[in-house]
Amino acid sequence: MRNSATLLSLITALVLWSPSAGEAQTPLVDPGTGPWDLIAEAQVQDVCRLDPELLQQVVMRQDQSFAIVRYGRLCFVSGENASDGPGVSHLFSATKTLGAILTGAVMYQTRNLEPSSAPMTGPLLEWDRMDKWLDLTALPPRAQINPDATVAHVLAMVGYSEDLSYGQKTHQYDGNGSREINQLIPVIDNVVKQDPRRLGANAVAVKDRLFARLGFEHSTWNVRSYGISWYGSLLDMARLGQVILRGGVYNGERLVDSQYVYNMTHPAFEDGSTRYGYLTWMNGGTSCQPRAIHASYPHGISESSDCADGDCDQENDVGVWNAIGAGGQYIVGHRGLDIVVVGKNWDGNALWEAVLPSVVAADPEFMGDQEAFCEAYSKGEYAPDLIKWEGGL
Repeated sequence: MRNSATLLSLITALVLWSPSAGEAQTPLVDPGTGPWDLIAEAQVQDVCRLDPELLQQVVMRQDQSFAIVRYGRLCFVSGENASDGPGVSHLFSATKTLGAILTGAVMYQTRNLEPSSAPMTGPLLEWDRMDKWLDLTALPPRAQINPDATVAHVLAMVGYSEDLSYGQKTHQYDGNGSREINQLIPVIDNVVKQDPRRLGANAVAVKDRLFARLGFEHSTWNVRSYGISWYGSLLDMARLGQVILRGGVYNGERLVDSQYVYNMTHPAFEDGSTRYGYLTWMNGGTSCQPRAIHASYPHGISESSDCADGDCDQENDVGVWNAIGAGGQYIVGHRGLDIVVVGKNWDGNALWEAVLPSVVAADPEFMGDQEAFCEAYSKGEYAPDLIKWEGGL
């Protein structure tokens, strides 16, 4: 039965992701709503293009764990209680990226509502003013949102700026969400009230539906905060990473618009921060990871004429993005390599550094030459597994 469902999922995904003429796309794979099936160690090299021996040699502290998903397959899991219920823990600010996907899912679900300029009416859009959905004069005491702020401004954590004109925005991390991003929760509440039977009664109901579609097995989130409060397992983290890596498609179903996911995983307002998209971090120039740079400028979110962060040239649009929680909770997406790496209790760039040798050793072009691989990959020149998203993104 599961095989039939998987086949249907793959066929549907191929239809959703039909490439433009002359392009070849790899069939999309994910576990759907069923459990992950771990690739046997003897098949890791062939199926996942990873060196299993080097992965087995990774040295970790007892409290650390990590998993690698490549080509939509669970290739490797390591660490105490890494893959089951007892491995559930607080993911802290990785919750923010989950919140970004929840917001994008509501936008996609309401896309066919009649457009309206009236308050509390119509589809939820990135460029909606916050005051269309909220009374900004009645915010909680700690909340701070510019009267002209849009949903996009808040998702990018610049909505509190005194001046939202280009060159004047400021970005300061909204750690627990109380300054601005938690106000996206009542926004969702007000949006779905238009059709609670179809959309859900409130943000909690919308979250429950999203969790079901992603097949989350060991996760809880009370949706009282966009900043923190997601408790989850390593493999549920991987499911979230996979829907982002696929541009909003999971289990053969589009959950979030591809343009929204693109905006989410690229710098939103360069004059505020070149390292932050929609509740998601971008690679900050660390070794052997390409920076997130828009395909063209100005890119439609900000008015920036370039990437505002050094060399803006790139051959492939494959910047690395991260969901990061306190204490080293990571979901890392490498679109050019079709890899999601998730880890708990890692320090800085150590997670990617632990996985990288196995990637390079099995790479058919560089065959273990890590220096040459990193030079090409970090510049965006090498993206052997790039899968285009809907809309040519």
